[in-house]
Amino acid sequence: MVDFHNDALQTLYSSVTERASTQALVPLHSPGSAAKKTVDGKTYTYWRVYLASGKHKETSLGRAGEPATEAALEAKLLESAEMRTLGADVQVLRKAGFAAADNSSALTIATLFNAGIFGHGGVLVGSHAFGSLLNSLGVRLPANYRTEDIDIGSAGTISVAIPEERSFLDILRESSLPFLEVPELDSRKPSTSFKARGQPLKVDLLVPGTEAYETKALPHLRAYATGLPHFRYLMSNPAPGFVLGKEHAIPVMLPDPARFALHKLIVSTLRTASHALKADKDRRQAAVLIDALVEKFPEWLSSAVDGLEKSARPRVAMAATHALNLVPDLSERAQDFLADLGAGA
Repeated sequence: MVDFHNDALQTLYSSVTERASTQALVPLHSPGSAAKKTVDGKTYTYWRVYLASGKHKETSLGRAGEPATEAALEAKLLESAEMRTLGADVQVLRKAGFAAADNSSALTIATLFNAGIFGHGGVLVGSHAFGSLLNSLGVRLPANYRTEDIDIGSAGTISVAIPEERSFLDILRESSLPFLEVPELDSRKPSTSFKARGQPLKVDLLVPGTEAYETKALPHLRAYATGLPHFRYLMSNPAPGFVLGKEHAIPVMLPDPARFALHKLIVSTLRTASHALKADKDRRQAAVLIDALVEKFPEWLSSAVDGLEKSARPRVAMAATHALNLVPDLSERAQDFLADLGAGA
């Protein structure tokens, strides 16, 4: 049975995400501080921040004491105070058991938000989406949650246009992390994955496809994506959500939580025997979400079941039966829902 956060923590999460939703850009630097320098007998005010790379950056605000300089300094101090307050609240949520991305993943997701990926058709999927959906439902993080991969899905194409001299890889490198393309096993195929050198962090681009897992072009991103079966179902009805980082709350687009749960059941049946552990992880994540949704939004599950493609229903039925045996401590309502699915989605 899922464990929900108390009302105070859920209210704090709502406050954090409400403030985060007003961000035009997520800052990829420290809150910053003021400093003064004297040059040729004149004193100037600077604003210093530390970048994700650990290097510091200074910006001149003008000659100290000038009205324009003081106004610029006041604006920087206000922005810094807001960043610190938001960061402190995010840390409270992390310590309380809300799902949060590691620092490298959070910086990468923030970079994608700043580039407009989530505002132009990009949807965060995979385990980072799972954690974010749990947060939005007020569910305490299961102990076995951990991920480094970032999966970006799209219903067809992401419409944000990248200038000719740049690519999706260039955007990823704006995080200050050393991303590289991951070569495909078939050297004739273009890469659909990107990895940060020296780290386990990987970014994958995904679009609807078939069980041939074909490679498809994303012209606006100057990149390629892997086509996945039954993926269009997952990409229907996405909604705004948030990823918590070390001190950030990053706006993203997330799949519908009920469709995400049922799609996890479908995916578990597509994995080979060598990926049995991943299939179990898919079923566990589906069961946790279903347990939360039957409590809070059972109508979302009914709608998601109605939207299933005919070809997916046998897969959902088979996986639901496995999930019942795998996660025995579900609520009675969740067990009944999975049993009904197992009897024939």
